[in-house]
Amino acid sequence: MDRYPGDYVLHNLPLLVISGLETGGDETEPITTGRTHAFLQEGGFRLKVDIPAVRGSLATQLLQSFRAQDASEVPWHHRSLAARNGKVFKIATVGRVYTLPPRKAPPPPYSPRLAAAVANGSPPPPLVLHSPLSPLTPGSPLYPDGIISSLWITKHQSRLPCALLTFFTLSSDPKTSSLADNKLKSEINSIRSVLSSTNYRTRLLLVLLGDNDIDPSEVEDRCNNIRRATGLDGKSISFLPHDSSPAEIEDFVGSVLSYLQPLCVEYYRDLSKHARRKRNRNIVPQPTVQPGTSSILSLQGWNVRYEFKLAVFAEFRQEMDAACRNYETAYETLFSPKVLDAIAVDSPRFNEAWLLADIIALRTIRCLLWTDQGTTAVKSWISHRERVKDLVNRKGIGTDNYGWEAWQSTWTRVMADLISRSGYPPLNVQNPENPGMLPVYARTSKPLAAGEAATPWEQLHHEGYWLDMSRICVSKRRKWALQIPEEDRQSPGHSSASMVAHKSRFYDTYLALEPYREFPNDGSAGYDHVKEIIETLNAAIVHFAKRGQLRKVEILELHKGLAHLSTGSWSAAVTTLQPLWKKHNWRRAGWWKLLQHLGWALLDCVPGTKNHTLLIQLLWELSTSVFEARPGVNYDLPVALKALSPEIAHPSVAIDADEAVSPLVPAFAFASPNVFVGEPLECQLSLVSRAQARLPPVHLTEVKIVFEGSLRPIHLVSGEGQSPEQIPGRAEFVDVSLQESLSSTAKRSSAGTIASMTGVADLTIPPLHTRIFRFRVIPREAGEISIASITLLIDDENFTLAVTSSNFEHSTPHWWEAKNGIPIPRLLGQELNAFNKIEVKPKPPRLQIEAPGLRRSYYTSESIQIDFNIINDEDEDTIASVEARMISQIEGAAQLGWVASDSASDVVSATPSDIGVLTLPARALGTLPVSSNSTISIIITDTAIAVDHEVEIVARYSLVSEPETVLTKTLTVDVGVIRPFEANYDFLPRLDPDPWPSFFDAPPPDAESASAQGLRHKYSVAASVCSFATEPVVIEAILLTATQIVGGALCSTGTGLVRNRTERTAGKDEAAISVEILPDRTEIFDFDLTVQKLTLGDRHTVGIDLALEIGWRRQDSDKVNTTLLEVPRLIAPMAEPRVLLTVTEAASFPSEFCARRLDFMMENPSMHFLTFNVSMEASEDFAFSGPKACALNLVPISRHALTYRILPNKKDQWIVVNLKVVDAYFGQTLKVLPGGEGVKVDKKGNVLVRV
Repeated sequence: MDRYPGDYVLHNLPLLVISGLETGGDETEPITTGRTHAFLQEGGFRLKVDIPAVRGSLATQLLQSFRAQDASEVPWHHRSLAARNGKVFKIATVGRVYTLPPRKAPPPPYSPRLAAAVANGSPPPPLVLHSPLSPLTPGSPLYPDGIISSLWITKHQSRLPCALLTFFTLSSDPKTSSLADNKLKSEINSIRSVLSSTNYRTRLLLVLLGDNDIDPSEVEDRCNNIRRATGLDGKSISFLPHDSSPAEIEDFVGSVLSYLQPLCVEYYRDLSKHARRKRNRNIVPQPTVQPGTSSILSLQGWNVRYEFKLAVFAEFRQEMDAACRNYETAYETLFSPKVLDAIAVDSPRFNEAWLLADIIALRTIRCLLWTDQGTTAVKSWISHRERVKDLVNRKGIGTDNYGWEAWQSTWTRVMADLISRSGYPPLNVQNPENPGMLPVYARTSKPLAAGEAATPWEQLHHEGYWLDMSRICVSKRRKWALQIPEEDRQSPGHSSASMVAHKSRFYDTYLALEPYREFPNDGSAGYDHVKEIIETLNAAIVHFAKRGQLRKVEILELHKGLAHLSTGSWSAAVTTLQPLWKKHNWRRAGWWKLLQHLGWALLDCVPGTKNHTLLIQLLWELSTSVFEARPGVNYDLPVALKALSPEIAHPSVAIDADEAVSPLVPAFAFASPNVFVGEPLECQLSLVSRAQARLPPVHLTEVKIVFEGSLRPIHLVSGEGQSPEQIPGRAEFVDVSLQESLSSTAKRSSAGTIASMTGVADLTIPPLHTRIFRFRVIPREAGEISIASITLLIDDENFTLAVTSSNFEHSTPHWWEAKNGIPIPRLLGQELNAFNKIEVKPKPPRLQIEAPGLRRSYYTSESIQIDFNIINDEDEDTIASVEARMISQIEGAAQLGWVASDSASDVVSATPSDIGVLTLPARALGTLPVSSNSTISIIITDTAIAVDHEVEIVARYSLVSEPETVLTKTLTVDVGVIRPFEANYDFLPRLDPDPWPSFFDAPPPDAESASAQGLRHKYSVAASVCSFATEPVVIEAILLTATQIVGGALCSTGTGLVRNRTERTAGKDEAAISVEILPDRTEIFDFDLTVQKLTLGDRHTVGIDLALEIGWRRQDSDKVNTTLLEVPRLIAPMAEPRVLLTVTEAASFPSEFCARRLDFMMENPSMHFLTFNVSMEASEDFAFSGPKACALNLVPISRHALTYRILPNKKDQWIVVNLKVVDAYFGQTLKVLPGGEGVKVDKKGNVLVRV
């Protein structure tokens, strides 16, 4: 849009002029002088204030805040207006002197009023004065038939404000404040007087800034006084204290602009009403002076002028819909037969009308983009281009000239600039399908009218498309400019006037230069077309890149490089084109013609840049048969380098064959997908020439093959080698013998001192020829082997070229076979070698590992020793070492170690290598003779957790004859550790036959202080031990131990006895047991447990943590292992009363039934006197003697036995005995507990006695 006058194309904003703030410049001249014209200054209304401008930090902050609110750079879109709440202004700052444009032009120097009287003797009519910019004013540039000038928009946008905001200082000095206020009133009245004389409706606002602290009431009084003296209303005068904070200043600025916004809208609405009234008169106004024979502006021209003014005033009000309607009306009227068609094409007014048509179309498009009508905007742009094209073809010199292309490039650039300035949101939203990318075009958001359709091009595309169109037009402009005849390119000083006039009829200079300036022939600089093309391409590339259109970006880069090439800018052309050459997109797409065009363009740059590296890269690729041979180019690299520069510094060039097109294509293939270590493997290296047929052979110095895996590199060095068989055709086999190499060959080679395999062969490859090199390799280590890279090396005396191929994933290798003496390629299948990989399997080991003594299961707390036999079944002696590791599901579940000798105490411990993995250091076995064996042992300890372990034994060995080949034998065994026993426990109280201690008994004089003196309770513990072992085990001992006692007591336990043996050996003192327990069998062991308080007065409950220790062994072993089982805590309430029942045989009666004596021992261990109500319930199962019901009193720490005799009517059965004991005070019923053998309690709580 820079080809058009600035005020013509910019979006119109209400003009707010700020006067009186120190700007740091000349205060006597407005800052808009450079954008004004003499018509807008001469005869204008001068506003001058003698009071100096306000200075200080407050004035500076205010000025910055107002300038920050300037909306000149805000995007031209309705969302920007909404974001600022409609407060959009163009803010201009001036000093104390400002000139408003004149409203009327002065009378012409020759006035008709001074002429003679008319025929009837009456005086001439008075002069009608108009605006200096009106077509009716003789001094106007539009007089007499111009439509409108950009100066009219400049007048309203830069010189005539809708509001004048002037600042003054309100003095705080009481001595001079009155004088200062009077001076202020005088200046304000002077400003108001000038504004009143202009008849402009510019709004005046006064802002007073405090210079120090002033009382608020005083400020209010002084402001009211100034307001009354100057005739201002209350809202037109404001005061801002000197100590206002930045936030308060921002709020003040916002409030001022909010107040002005509706006033400014009303100001421009009044101007619209004035223009509408003139239009509605439908007459041509009377000019100041009749133009004589010249034509005047027609009525349709005046309507165009009025509609344009209405549209511009609507833009000032930000009413873009109304502005768009007025612009469209003005545009259609302009193209009517009585306006634009009526203007002669050689008249300057024709270009002015063409310019106005462009401006109206531009502003119409901006209004459409403002309201998100992208498709309609594109259609409007196309419509204007077609109407102008038709106009030029009808009235002008046509479109086959550089002037038309200049207009087209400008018009397309306008569209790109409008899209950029509007920040069109549909083109700047993130693409959800591809984050980070912007959309290519904006979809139609509003439905089209019935019968209206939008083609793909009519969708609004981003700026890059329009810039690319502009570049195409500039290129065409340059093409037409180069065709200008020599005589037309002479300057006017060297041509006659008639010749100059004749030339002007054949060239369109609207938005273009004259022929002698477009492309001069005197050597001077004309229009720089290439510069404009490159700048346009750079801008377009940015937009295409933002949207991921990489192919388009590459094409534009190519055009950019060709533009540099056309001007001889060799370095710039190489900088642009070389990155395109290095990319592989065009190669993958097969765009060989385009790539050839690019390569030839780079070849043209080589002589100018003397770039030897670039020359080598280009000639190597362009010699491929997919390209055509360029005439005049020598593809022989040594000859081409000498021709470019005889003295070169031996350049070294590296080419990636995977990213470039190579005339030599290497391929490698293995004969088999699987091979064992130490076995020879057939390999083929094929070099296929794809060079152009007429080129010389390629002489390689060396071919280097590098593998991933254990295979050493292979170097094929150029030499005579083995002469291949002369087989007709274009392919031949070459057998190569590889030799071990630790140093470089006699010739220059890249092998260096790296251990590799080297062979000598003829490496000269003619064009369109294939040479297959066959050789054998022997893998020495197991694993996967694949091709890492193949490098073709040319080491000439003038240069070095290395072409490397390393990507073989997408290549399809072939295996060449001889058929009738002719090499024929065979496509490999889906085997591993079809992907340039092989699997080298370890040589089958014959070393055996056995674990003869491995048990099916092991048990916790058991020390596990496993012996492994290493047996050498190889045909010769071996050198072996053994490694071991153990994998556990739980970390720290066990420990692993080597048994270094026959003594299990000499152990080498393992170290953790991973979570749950213990690894033993390698153990050397030395040399194992044939058929010999060696035994190693590991020991697993601290097996406290039942978990499965996995023990892995790895034997690594090598034959004495092949020390470099390492073989591996692995044995994995599962070691399951389980718990050998599980147990359930029953705690039964028992009656202690010994008497209780008494408070009245003195302790024995020999009693120790630590001995227990309190109450004692006895319990019988029954442990039901179940064997989880998978084999019979022998329990040698079983103990019940107390691990922790809480509550101040002592605990003693006895050795457990098997219950069935207890019955057989009743009355015997047996201290130890030895019993065999079968798998899944349960044995019951009885234990006696005694708990005694340390002190007699301690009544706290006793808690005892117990453990069951079981000493056991396997049947085939004498080693006793100890397993520890947890026992639930025993809670012994030592202060609770209880009732214990014991049963004995009574004196025999002459009956078949035996009488029983029941002793109910009632205990009161508390410190209270307790009374119990006792009652015995009768039963049908027995007769009893004893108290039916009684009351029993127990003193503290005492017990009493209540005896009954019963005679049952049953035998060898359990009968229920129900004795109720109730605490008389608390009302609680005491449960009867079994105090000895023959008594039990069932699940219902009933007490049963064995009879």
